[in-house]
Amino acid sequence: MNDTDYSISRVRAIVAEVLVLSPDEIDPNEDFVKRFQADSLNLIEIVAQVEKQFQVVLPPSELKQANSVTALCELAARQTA
Repeated sequence: MNDTDYSISRVRAIVAEVLVLSPDEIDPNEDFVKRFQADSLNLIEIVAQVEKQFQVVLPPSELKQANSVTALCELAARQTA
């Protein structure tokens, strides 16, 4: 498992926990709001958990585009680079 796969699986687990779903139900490319009906509080919790897990601060100006597991992983990776 490479770093990207590991990151995606970690973020998938976070999203699944916050949205009360199984990680297997989370497609990494699906939109949190459109596909999983995440509300603003869910999104805040997801971001907070990702920041804590990866020890990064995600810029608020870029969060709107981080609307899937893959996009959120890419954003977190850019903050650690």
